[in-house]
Amino acid sequence: MRPSAEADGGADRHAPPLASGISHYIELFRRTPPASDLATLRLNGDLGAWRFAAPSTARRFDTTIAAGGRSIPVRVYDPGDSGARPAICYFHGGGFSMGSIESLDVVGAALAEQCGAVVVSVQYRRLPEADYAAAQSDCDAAFAWTIRQAEVLDIDPARTGVAGDSAGALLALCCAANQRDARHAMPAFQLLFYGTFAMDPARAAYARSHDPLLTGERVRQYIALFRDKGGLVAHPAPVDRPDLGGLPPTHVVAAELDPLCDEAEALVAALKAGGVPATLRVAPGMIHGFLRALAVSDAARIELSQAAGALQAILKGNEP
Repeated sequence: MRPSAEADGGADRHAPPLASGISHYIELFRRTPPASDLATLRLNGDLGAWRFAAPSTARRFDTTIAAGGRSIPVRVYDPGDSGARPAICYFHGGGFSMGSIESLDVVGAALAEQCGAVVVSVQYRRLPEADYAAAQSDCDAAFAWTIRQAEVLDIDPARTGVAGDSAGALLALCCAANQRDARHAMPAFQLLFYGTFAMDPARAAYARSHDPLLTGERVRQYIALFRDKGGLVAHPAPVDRPDLGGLPPTHVVAAELDPLCDEAEALVAALKAGGVPATLRVAPGMIHGFLRALAVSDAARIELSQAAGALQAILKGNEP
């Protein structure tokens, strides 16, 4: 989930202080031109991706996945090295309606470098043109493709998992559950950043948001779109799902000022209750979407490095 380019609101005097570099990120974000329609918002997001770019040594290429008569665009990031590397199937945020492999390019590249993993970033179908089931289907198909292409991509399928930020975190969790239910190859891990896990517009945290970009009203708008497009038809929201058992080891990163922060805590508690190894990091002074601040925030880079360390700890359990 990512706020639109028109997000506003000043600093809250009662909010915790922003982490280093985040004020600069907010300034960069607000330079995105306003737009009156979704298509232009998306285009502006892609055109402005260069503002958030960070130096990267990861090689990248774009390709497509043939799935059920459609093509799913993906961008693959290769950190180098040889031998069967771990891999991450990554689903970007954007409130299910925005975000792209281009606008979140900095995140895909950084995940590859920091985690030493091949990253497959997925351009799933977005709402409202598609419904939630279509978006989820694209994510599920992309993970299955990543496993099938393990030899070509030079990755280890036993160390291949899912990751996502915001709306993408929900898609990642549901992808793992769908793989489990279909008795297909399971993700080895889940790495979930500031996810939208409750999908309840009445949640008190939304009304008292300290996030200067993601307001409670914007969260409610995204939830309304998600619900209108069938987002809760097959299952309840992640924090309310009774079937979290059997999911892979999970590391969740939340942002202290994010109105979604407390639902990350609720999800980790629910995963643990279901017997899933799960850890939580609440990043101090961080706002929703902070991974895009990697080029300007030392604190954001440290948070990603710590998340990569948590992932490495999970992967050690999968080593022979």
